[in-house]
Amino acid sequence: MADAVNAHGQAIPLLIKNGQLWPSRSLHAGSVYDVRIAVQGPSWWPFGPVTVTHSITTPTDPILASNHLIVSPGKPLSLSLSAPASSIRIMASGRISEVTAPVPQQVYSINSLGTVPGQQGTLTVETQARAWESVSMPKTLSWRTPGWLKVTTSPSVYHPIGLYTPLLLSFSQPIANPRITPRLSPSIPGHWIWKNNQTEEFIPNSSTWGYGPNAVINVTLPGGKNGYIATDGAYFPKTLSVNWATAPGSTLRLQELLAKLGYLPLKWIPSTPVAPTLPAQIAAMETAPSGQFQWEYAQTPAALQSLWVPGQYNVMVKGAVMNFERVEGMPTDGVAGPAVWKALINADLADQTNPDGYTYAYVSENLPETLTLWHNGQIILKTLANTGIPQSPTYLGTYPVYLRYRSQTMQGVNPFGVKYYDPGVPYINYFKGGDAVHGFPRASYGFPQSLGCVELPIPVAARVWPYMHYGTLVTVAPPTKSAS
Repeated sequence: MADAVNAHGQAIPLLIKNGQLWPSRSLHAGSVYDVRIAVQGPSWWPFGPVTVTHSITTPTDPILASNHLIVSPGKPLSLSLSAPASSIRIMASGRISEVTAPVPQQVYSINSLGTVPGQQGTLTVETQARAWESVSMPKTLSWRTPGWLKVTTSPSVYHPIGLYTPLLLSFSQPIANPRITPRLSPSIPGHWIWKNNQTEEFIPNSSTWGYGPNAVINVTLPGGKNGYIATDGAYFPKTLSVNWATAPGSTLRLQELLAKLGYLPLKWIPSTPVAPTLPAQIAAMETAPSGQFQWEYAQTPAALQSLWVPGQYNVMVKGAVMNFERVEGMPTDGVAGPAVWKALINADLADQTNPDGYTYAYVSENLPETLTLWHNGQIILKTLANTGIPQSPTYLGTYPVYLRYRSQTMQGVNPFGVKYYDPGVPYINYFKGGDAVHGFPRASYGFPQSLGCVELPIPVAARVWPYMHYGTLVTVAPPTKSAS
């Protein structure tokens, strides 16, 4: 006979299984028991049965080593116990599972509780040190997956960057796959490096054009489980896009180059010439060198002179850029973006000047109305012209020619509700909205007759056509003002 007696004198019978003593019901963990074994000797033993008593203390309940757990998304979770246990019982998300080990162990691995970053919940665990011990009191702990991966940039995306500024990406957690690189758009010569496992940097090649002025630089960071993965399993919820903008090139330098190449009616005299190298030109583009402007032609019209403001991007500069874009075969939008700057610098290095000279058109609404065409310091012609009637006046002010047709059908509805259809209108130069300088047959000229356009006799319009280009400035002056 064998039993185990607790501190309250309660006896629990012990059974023999495979040569071992097992309690008939669970013993309490961390408790003292007196194990009594009655030993019956052989038949000839004169003293009868002998009781052997041995005091034991059952192991304490294995408990979880932490009250909080960080769970890597999609990865097994390791539960560390204070002592080995033969089994654990887990209750999480309304499900119950039990894991039994053939040999008591102190660490159990269970399926992941979180599948994405930013999740949290609770976990209740019961342990059993030995199969013959009672199940522990349940312990509830909180768990969470790491927050989403984040990135900060340097320099700030809110401030323009230089043409060779390194782009720094700082991640909120160490990255487990540092071989991954972002996608840079537009493609720029340079290389990405990992400064450490939380910092990645792009360094542009200083011997090339760099990012270019007035450009938008986009960096795409792959997100999701196939993108950047932190060592704790965090990642971006989606692919991220970060944009930087480079500072525009110096407007003063833009004017210097346009004047030097003949796209402005001025000449530029530098204090110190810029070296004919790409690095020197790029440096000058960012910080304009000193010098002075002078009018190229002695007889420059006063109305044209009044438009000139050094260092200011106005209609005169826009028209010059459009004319340059025309010569270079580029879209004539008048915006000095990276492509325009590259072309300007290349033209300067190759000494490629404006092949068509500088043209300016001045329209006076003084009666009789006239158009004066000025080219390279000379008045090419002065002709009678028609502007818009009071119900559909011509736009006043100065505008660059933005669209040209050798011939076009004009149609619409006039201010009196009458439809018009004029096929084959020749030598059209649009300068503002639907207003254009073009040829049109009239019985006479010199007073308002059009719906806003500047009409010329067709033979005169044919003479004007070769001188006007995309970007040519057209000034329409109201009555009482005259051309210079």
